[in-house]
Amino acid sequence: MTNKGNNEPPSIITQESFVKKETTRKHQRETELFAEIINLFTSGFNYVGTFKIKDDNEAERIWLLIVTRCLHSIRCSIDLMLKGYYSQAMSLLRTGTEDWFICGTCQSNEKVRNYLLRDEGRMPKYSKLAEEMKATDVYEGDYNYQSKFTHSSRLSLRVLYTENLNIAPIYDKYLFLLCAESLAKVSIRMAGYIWHILIYLDKDKAKSWDKETSQKVTDVANWLKDLREQYGNDSNFTN
Repeated sequence: MTNKGNNEPPSIITQESFVKKETTRKHQRETELFAEIINLFTSGFNYVGTFKIKDDNEAERIWLLIVTRCLHSIRCSIDLMLKGYYSQAMSLLRTGTEDWFICGTCQSNEKVRNYLLRDEGRMPKYSKLAEEMKATDVYEGDYNYQSKFTHSSRLSLRVLYTENLNIAPIYDKYLFLLCAESLAKVSIRMAGYIWHILIYLDKDKAKSWDKETSQKVTDVANWLKDLREQYGNDSNFTN
């Protein structure tokens, strides 16, 4: 508990609440975008309805489960970044990029399906999955950058120290925007697999969902474009 008489710093819980209020006040556009992203996923699941497991829909089953897992990661990462836990939020978003590599290869790669559905063998390295789906640019770019926050590195440790060691979270504009950017990218990539699931189940549902959510996807894409036009590359945020 905070003891104002002894000039003790606020408790972590108190500071979390303060950071969340400050972040929400300063980033209204981003918080509204987060709500659109969550709705993008939940509306897709509403169209899915029931899903019957068959011998010939293993890839679709994996897509459904992995997209669900990614939605949970996105939801939790939003809560963390609003409270100032940027490294932890980025770590969750890194799992979203990993989920994308899995979704992009599970249809053609039996090793991925065997590992996920039958606990047989080992999951191929994500670098190999990225190569398989011709996405080495994402692995070498976004994924490696997210990993700098996940692992102990100069960047992840720098997050914890400004003029003093930050035991409780503090608001940082640029770290928040970096997390928001990663979230937007992961969301757009993974939303594509909702469309694949719906195409498998019912083409009319896929068309309806696409029509319903196309503006949300456009909003996310426009936000990403505006962010980079304003701030340039990652080094302008973190150096």
